[in-house]
Amino acid sequence: MNLSKDKTLDLVTRCGEGDEAALKLFFESYSEDIYNFPMKIFHLSEDDAGDFFLYAFERLKTGARFSSFKGKSSFRTWFYSVLRNMLIDWQRTKRELKMTNLGKINKEGKEYATIEDEPDLRPDLVEEAQELTKHFHQVLGEIGVEKRVIFKLSYIYYLNLDEEEIQFLIDKTNLGIEEIKKKILALRSELSKREEENIRMEDKITSLYLNILELKEKQTVTVKKAPLLPQEIDKTSQALKKKYEQRKKLLEKRKKGHFLARTPYREVADLLGITEGNVSVTLLRLIEKIQKKLKFSELSE
Repeated sequence: MNLSKDKTLDLVTRCGEGDEAALKLFFESYSEDIYNFPMKIFHLSEDDAGDFFLYAFERLKTGARFSSFKGKSSFRTWFYSVLRNMLIDWQRTKRELKMTNLGKINKEGKEYATIEDEPDLRPDLVEEAQELTKHFHQVLGEIGVEKRVIFKLSYIYYLNLDEEEIQFLIDKTNLGIEEIKKKILALRSELSKREEENIRMEDKITSLYLNILELKEKQTVTVKKAPLLPQEIDKTSQALKKKYEQRKKLLEKRKKGHFLARTPYREVADLLGITEGNVSVTLLRLIEKIQKKLKFSELSE
């Protein structure tokens, strides 16, 4: 069910106030969007989509989340951003329970089904991630302190300097430890803004997908009137092509790691008193070395 902009705004406002009738109407109107979201955006299975629907319903049914919608963007753009964030949270916390029909036979000779839960794989995944992190830091620790500092400063938003590295900075820059700390905090503060921009880019990917869906719907309607509106069909096709290209470029950037809050080469170079080219080449070689050590081919892509 597609509601007009005014009706949607009124409905969402009432949902934010906890109006049960409005919440009921909302789920009648948008339940299909919630269910299809993980399949269309993240290519998950129908089983996962069903599980996520229940997760999302539990978190939306009170209406509290609707109060953050102010009408500055389209409702679908806002709503899909909310769903994306919930999906990420759900994937982080979910436990897998698989129902298996074992076809057992009881004493009377009749077949009956049993439900067994498979081992929770989450601890294994956490352990694997912890091992990878430990291995990464071991590999990083084998690198000379100067190159290690260049690497850590480049990714200072995510990494911390140890005592040896801080002492190296003090000796290299002739700055006191408090001044070093202030510079690091300033870098992280600036990089936090970049991280916010990265989040906006993630939201833009979702928004572009919504635009594509809307244009496809428009194209379908327009094609039915093809003899009368050939120019409109061409206009919609061009707009659709443009949205596809924009989304493709953003997805490629994300795959290549462009959505990381990396310190600009100039900032690292100025602090260490070396050239930007030196920082660039050192970082490239270190990434290749770490990648080879970890045997993780996607690290530098």
